[in-house]
Amino acid sequence: MNQFEQFQAALDLTKLSDTVFSFTPDPKYFVGNTPHGGYLLALTNKAMKLLLPHSSAINSNIYYLDRTEPEQAELHVEVLRTSRGSSMGQVKLIQNDKLTCLYSALFSDFEYMKGHSGLSTPLPTIIDSFPEEDFKVMNYENFKLGSTPSFIQQLDMSVHPDHAWWDREISHDVAEARCSAYLELKGGIADTLILSYLADILPPVVQNKYGPLGWVPTLSLTCNIRQLPQTSKLFIDGHAKDINNGYFEQDCYIWDLNGNLVATSRQLAKILKSEEKISS
Repeated sequence: MNQFEQFQAALDLTKLSDTVFSFTPDPKYFVGNTPHGGYLLALTNKAMKLLLPHSSAINSNIYYLDRTEPEQAELHVEVLRTSRGSSMGQVKLIQNDKLTCLYSALFSDFEYMKGHSGLSTPLPTIIDSFPEEDFKVMNYENFKLGSTPSFIQQLDMSVHPDHAWWDREISHDVAEARCSAYLELKGGIADTLILSYLADILPPVVQNKYGPLGWVPTLSLTCNIRQLPQTSKLFIDGHAKDINNGYFEQDCYIWDLNGNLVATSRQLAKILKSEEKISS
């Protein structure tokens, strides 16, 4: 089974009723012992897609309210509105009678969209600063054995040499809170579910500036899917900004290698014990 097929299999849902599905998180898509946030977004997107008349989540928002455990959970789906061009709904992820994630999304169909296109966002110039073969495979094992999260091991991901904080020559003082990388789930071209997963694929990019910071939980994630990619390999560019009382925003942009912007995301995350970790 290739990487593309493996991810699709990890999104398997069991129908319990017309509006309720169950799933057991696949440990290959975990951070430590917790399901990865982008993986949970893809699962909720799939559940919503099963009930709406439109196929593509062009905008989705998820709040991570509590820890989702590595055990069976339920997705409770509610359709809020349907129309000719779009539809909307929400999903509650419930586990052990506790709401752990709250999701809402707007769906449409790319194949029927019409209208003017302009104000394009081109691939960033940083993609040309080094040849692709000089980008470094994201793998923290030379930094600390066993520290590479399982979700990163399920795709091909190579990072710009200046953004590989675990293996580079520049100092943290000079480094940006940024990560640029080539991405690919081998075996197919990313669909909307894979793009949902990739919207949260970068570890907290503040680590490129400050080094390892431990667990930096995502509190909310917004993903906008702009169009379907034309190439299996993609390029992502993520930036963190405005750390305030330990909270910060992280913005990501994803392109295919034909230069088409296919998805964007923004998340709010928190550096736990930030004063202690960054000041030291």
